[in-house]
Amino acid sequence: MPKTGGTEGKTAGIPKRGKRRRVVILLVLMLVCAVTVLGYFFASGPVRVPLLGSLLAMQGTRGSVVLSVGRASLDFTASDGVEIILEDAHARISGPSPVDITLPKLVAPLDPEAMLTGNIHFASLNLESPSIVIELKGGPAKIPEVGPLMETVDRVSDVVDDQFARRGLRFVKVRNASFDLKGVSPRHIEDIDADILRGENRVIRAYAKVSGNVSNWRLELARSAPADGSQKNIGVVVNGITLAEILGAGSVSKQGKGLGLPASAKIETRLDGEGNFISANAVAKVNNGWFQLGKTLVAFDDAALSLVFKADKPTIEITKSHVIRGNTRIFFTGAIEPKIDDTPTWGISIDSKYPQFGSADIPEAPQMLNGINLQARFNTESRELTVERFIARSGKAVVNGAASLRITPQGPYLAIAAEGEQIPIAVAKQVWPITLVPPARRWIIDRITSGKIETVSFTGALRPPAFNHRDPDPGWAGNDMRVDMSFSDGAIVPIGDVPEISGLNGTLTIRDEMLTVDAESGQANASNGGTVSLPTGQFRIDNLPLRHGKIAHVATRLEGEAADLGAMVDSAPFKVLERASLTNDGVSGNGHLDINASFPLGKKIDLADVEWNATGELVDFTDENPIMGHTIENADVVLEADRQQVAITGKGVLDGLKADIDLVIPIGGSGIAARQDVVVSLTAKQLKEKGVDLTAFLEGAMTLSVAKIAEGQEFVIDLRQTDVRLLALGWQKAKGVPATASFKLVETENERLVRDFRLTSEGASISGNMQLSQAGDLLNASFETFQLRPGDDVEVVIQRANDARYDIIFSGASFDGRGLIRSLRSPGGSKGAGDFSEGARIAASIDGVKGFNNQVIEQFSGKFETGKKGLMSADVRGLLNGNSNFEFTVVEQDSSQLANGRFADTGATLNFLDLYERMQGGAGELSVAMADEDSWVGEFNVRTLRITEDPAIKRIRERDRDTINEDGSTRVARQVDGSANFDTLDINFTREGNILTISRGALRGSALGGTVSGQVDLDNQTLRLTGTFVPIYALNNFFAKIPLLGFALGGNSGEGLIGVTYRLTGSVADPVLTVNPISAIAPGIFRKMFEFQAN
Repeated sequence: MPKTGGTEGKTAGIPKRGKRRRVVILLVLMLVCAVTVLGYFFASGPVRVPLLGSLLAMQGTRGSVVLSVGRASLDFTASDGVEIILEDAHARISGPSPVDITLPKLVAPLDPEAMLTGNIHFASLNLESPSIVIELKGGPAKIPEVGPLMETVDRVSDVVDDQFARRGLRFVKVRNASFDLKGVSPRHIEDIDADILRGENRVIRAYAKVSGNVSNWRLELARSAPADGSQKNIGVVVNGITLAEILGAGSVSKQGKGLGLPASAKIETRLDGEGNFISANAVAKVNNGWFQLGKTLVAFDDAALSLVFKADKPTIEITKSHVIRGNTRIFFTGAIEPKIDDTPTWGISIDSKYPQFGSADIPEAPQMLNGINLQARFNTESRELTVERFIARSGKAVVNGAASLRITPQGPYLAIAAEGEQIPIAVAKQVWPITLVPPARRWIIDRITSGKIETVSFTGALRPPAFNHRDPDPGWAGNDMRVDMSFSDGAIVPIGDVPEISGLNGTLTIRDEMLTVDAESGQANASNGGTVSLPTGQFRIDNLPLRHGKIAHVATRLEGEAADLGAMVDSAPFKVLERASLTNDGVSGNGHLDINASFPLGKKIDLADVEWNATGELVDFTDENPIMGHTIENADVVLEADRQQVAITGKGVLDGLKADIDLVIPIGGSGIAARQDVVVSLTAKQLKEKGVDLTAFLEGAMTLSVAKIAEGQEFVIDLRQTDVRLLALGWQKAKGVPATASFKLVETENERLVRDFRLTSEGASISGNMQLSQAGDLLNASFETFQLRPGDDVEVVIQRANDARYDIIFSGASFDGRGLIRSLRSPGGSKGAGDFSEGARIAASIDGVKGFNNQVIEQFSGKFETGKKGLMSADVRGLLNGNSNFEFTVVEQDSSQLANGRFADTGATLNFLDLYERMQGGAGELSVAMADEDSWVGEFNVRTLRITEDPAIKRIRERDRDTINEDGSTRVARQVDGSANFDTLDINFTREGNILTISRGALRGSALGGTVSGQVDLDNQTLRLTGTFVPIYALNNFFAKIPLLGFALGGNSGEGLIGVTYRLTGSVADPVLTVNPISAIAPGIFRKMFEFQAN
């Protein structure tokens, strides 16, 4: 029994120890598994840790800061060690301007050493896409809300500083952050990358880079909060930020407003130890900036604005600020007073001492003013700026003004009023705002060079379209803009290269949409050195509100020497003389010009854009250079010129002759035809000196009009005061009878052609063409119409032969030969004249030649040859009145000439020749021997003729008066008609020089007879003839034929027993007949006692 019992006791102790061992092993294995699982779990990435977020939120919430964390995770796999990752964290910082910070993700590396002590410290923080929202509660009157904003920045800085201190942070990295500023002027900024550091003495520094809507810009912030807590300082520096970023959404799209200009700004802020705002100095600066107002570019080199904000003063002080552009340097100070009397109105005052204006677009010296002062108000609700007072002074010059600018959704409304006095033009140009009526400003800058504004008054009202150059509405109309200005001693450069006009006094007005400058008493120095006076002038712009197409008008009078006036009008863009191929050298005289020009504004002026004309008068004008081939001297002329032509009209000496001048000279390629309508008063001799010889036909004064035509020149001659004669044909127009000659003169190298010649006078018309030599001699002519008297119908062809004589052919239906007959009867009538002085050969074939007393030679044919001494030969034939032969010949015989005539009807022939109209019938013969032209011997015999209506015959027969018959009755005398029949008429005559002597003339008939003798003075056309009428000639003459008794009773042969002596004296055309009745009772030889003596 003791053996069994010992075994059982040993066996029972072994299982109890093994069970404990197995439990330990199991626990170890479970721990290993747990560690393995946890190790694997943490090694796989961030692991969310419950309650960690709440722990961190609890630790981060203190004071005004409330922190919440959505999720918290640990990442043991980070390269920098263990990192805590917070997601959906949110921090709110309460205060006057609450701040909300949203952190979508925050990564914080843990400090291992701090963990060993039980503290949670972060070496750095990485914030991804955080969002910061600051809500300003200041209201509309707090703009700009610098105080609340800086206090908010300070509170955020305190939080940052606290976290840096508590967590042992070295820096914070922020990426892709956004910033929202809520309030009256909300702003939103994205793409912010920043690094935040904490230095000694609680200095927080932040460096941010912002990818803005317009440009990238940088911000630096430094906040110092010394441990003694006496004062805090915040400094912010921004570089590269644009106005568009500051002004907010929608401003980026406004191109040309300068909103994209990069600017720099610095804000230095002081706060007390509690973070309450004390003061701030904000300075904004922009370099090389510009912006555009309408079409006007406003640029500046340097602009800076310095504002000082103080907590105990609502007024914002403007400390020394400036705007600099080239030579324009404006330094100013002032003040801004927000919320005057708790209203939305702000007060603005600006004061500038000695500002200097030197606009870059004005090539003149800059001007310095004594000062500028501005007092204004701005209503933040209505957005209206009211300038209550504007004063600018420069010496005696002063400008006072007021204005109102209201900003509306449609655009700005501007009203302005200003007055000034004693303002130099140089100052006015420099201070004229570049945005105010830019075209007018540009014109004044370019064209007005000096002067003084005595007084000026300006009022203007502009609507929004005026500030938008793309809007067709100009933004003002009527008298919305008014200017009244007076000026003195002004100087202006009118247009192009026209010389400067100085010494002007006048006015400038803008009224009824029209700008008008009226000036007087000016003068200009022409390019040739002379002086031109401008007694009056006007510059005008119509339709001033027009956006495009404004037209300027200039009207002025110039007075001076002709050469100086010429230099003025030859200035660009007119170039009148140059374009008309005229020169100004050698010009003299004086006068005036009235010039009117219209041209578009706003661009370089070209002559094609200028509508202009000039009219004027020149006195005693002389040009040594030919004008259209003519020299003009001592002329009083009127000038009319425009862009197409120059017209010169007047009276003067043209080519040495007194003339009425009418010239048209084309300018450039205008297409206007040149014209030389010159009216010259001259004689035929003077005309010959000019190459047109009409001395053969003209004598006395005439008026010659010359016009330039395409072929050459056109002449029109007024011959009213001219004796016109064709001596070879016996035609003459007396002085005072209207007559006109016209022709076209075409000159070639060797000849001159007279085309379309036409001579018209009372009843006369000649037309045809002629050819002249260069010396003016007639070479040939053809006249298709040659009518010297009504009824003429002939053509004439003239050809000059080699012997200098002319061959002339007459042909046609009818010709009035009375003038030719009269010419041949006159002294020297058979001689050539003028162009025919060398002689001519004339051939005529005319159906009918009209003579005197209604006599006509039909089937007229004739050949004549003349020379220097007169008629050389002739052969004329025809039928008088169609039934009586008419023959006349002149032939050479040895050294003399023999003229013979045979006339079947001598009475009709004498009537035709207007020699004696009382003869009827009779067959006559004429025979004349001519030793030379002045020595003749001839006889004229007629058979069977009748004398009618002869006064001498009538008086002889009247002696048979009424008688009483033997029975006492009265016998009535027969009717006495002065007619008688004769058997013969014989006349013997001679000629010596101009004296024609009738040595014997006898008329024999059965009833009457008579004798004649005496002389005819052919030169003076007078006669002195004596003779005897013998009644009952056949019986009476019977006694005269008895020898000795016949001489005693009858006297000379042909005289009867009873005869009456008579005398014819006076002019050939109208002789005086005197009868001696006593001679009738003295027979024969005794009658000699009563004959009329030659003396």
